[in-house]
Amino acid sequence: MHVVHPIVDEWTDTYAVFVASSRHVLLTEPLAGFLDFTKSEGLKPILVTGPEARISPFVSFAMLHAGGHWVLQTEDGVFDGMSGFRIGSFAELWSSVPGPRDRWHTYTAWSPEPEGALLFDLFAHQRAAIDTQVGHVGAAMVTALGGGALDIWGTTEPLTETWDVEAVTETARRGMPVSDVMHARAADDSFCDISVERTKRGILEHVKGGVPVGPYPSEPDELMARATTALTMAAERFQPTVGFVSFTESDGQWQEARANRPELPLAVVLGPRAVHDLKLDADELGKWYDLTVLGRRRTPCVLVRFTQPDTGLWRQLTMFAYDLGIERIYAAAGFTEN
Repeated sequence: MHVVHPIVDEWTDTYAVFVASSRHVLLTEPLAGFLDFTKSEGLKPILVTGPEARISPFVSFAMLHAGGHWVLQTEDGVFDGMSGFRIGSFAELWSSVPGPRDRWHTYTAWSPEPEGALLFDLFAHQRAAIDTQVGHVGAAMVTALGGGALDIWGTTEPLTETWDVEAVTETARRGMPVSDVMHARAADDSFCDISVERTKRGILEHVKGGVPVGPYPSEPDELMARATTALTMAAERFQPTVGFVSFTESDGQWQEARANRPELPLAVVLGPRAVHDLKLDADELGKWYDLTVLGRRRTPCVLVRFTQPDTGLWRQLTMFAYDLGIERIYAAAGFTEN
């Protein structure tokens, strides 16, 4: 019997396919439903678009969370939307392919006039109380990084609701113990994903998003200053467990089918609970890293900035995570590695 699924264009025992024909791909209700379907069925989600498609940042985050793959359907064949390499079957998206392969032409060189964006990813604890509100953390991170005030939000795109912390909080409360992801945007294209889950210690709010910064800078000093300001603010106003700011190439926050410069880590903050659980020795780590102790003496936060250009930004982050122990970081943050 041939079964027709209302939101899936093709599926097997391994994967499911969603074909988007529009140039601007949004996290619409059908696409969000498709990703939910693949997660519940244990399938690999595959999004198929044309080569001119621009993907919303909310789609990019949702696809990343679902372990999704992006495919370009062109007149010259089918290509992996992340790497640009030609594929002969969907299985080649997650398996190694021997021998040389040609690439879609937009992936062979970086843009000569790139735009940039600051990205953030932060977990913060709150009490599970009647007066607890959800949404302040994400909104504050956006503005601290230089973005505009969040003005619209929703659970799927297009976003149509006026930004309202009370409404966001009520939506999160109805979804507990694990809320749906709520999406918000500002007039300058800054954006934020917000989700909440209940833990033994209260509720854990997870916010991640981005702020456009204009032309891609040759020196990261100003970006480092913004990252420092934002994570310091988070440590002073909220109860972060782990927070991270990085810099990436981005065209107005939309993902396009082209080669991008690699994302660069800038700074990380560890909250009091993480500092305690990790038994972090700030004096010792300060000998090797650009480390600042924030907050109260008895309940300190630790800010680490990756400011050693000769060492390399990713190498500094990797060394720091290794020194702390990645499994211990996950445990201190209050979530599992998976």
